[in-house]
Amino acid sequence: MRVSRQWVTGLVAALLLLPVPAFAIQKSVARASAHHVGIDQKATDIPREVIRHQNQERRTYKAFARATRFEFRRAGADLRKSTQRYLRNLLAELRQHWKAETRTGVVSPFEFPPL
Repeated sequence: MRVSRQWVTGLVAALLLLPVPAFAIQKSVARASAHHVGIDQKATDIPREVIRHQNQERRTYKAFARATRFEFRRAGADLRKSTQRYLRNLLAELRQHWKAETRTGVVSPFEFPPL
C-alpha cells in the first residue's frame, strides 16, 4: 500500500504541533546551565575615547549653532526658519556620524561647514 505525501506531511505537522512535555524543557535548561556560557560584556561597551570625542563634537555643534543663530538673529522670519531647518539637518547628520562611530568604535572627525 502506498503512503501519500500529504499524509506524511500531515503527520509531521501534527507531531510539530504537539506540546513539548515540561520535563523535556527542564532537562534541556539544566543541560544548558551546566555549560556555564559566559558573555564578555567589555567587548560591547563603548570606549571612553569615543564618548569623549562625541562630547567634544557636541560642544562644537552647540557653538556653531549659537554663532549661526546670532548671525541671522535680525533676519526675516523666513531666513530664521531656514537657518533652524539647516541646523536641524546638520544635527541629524551629526547623529548619524555618532551612530557609525559607536557601532564601529572608530573615532573620525566631523567636518562642520565654514561660517
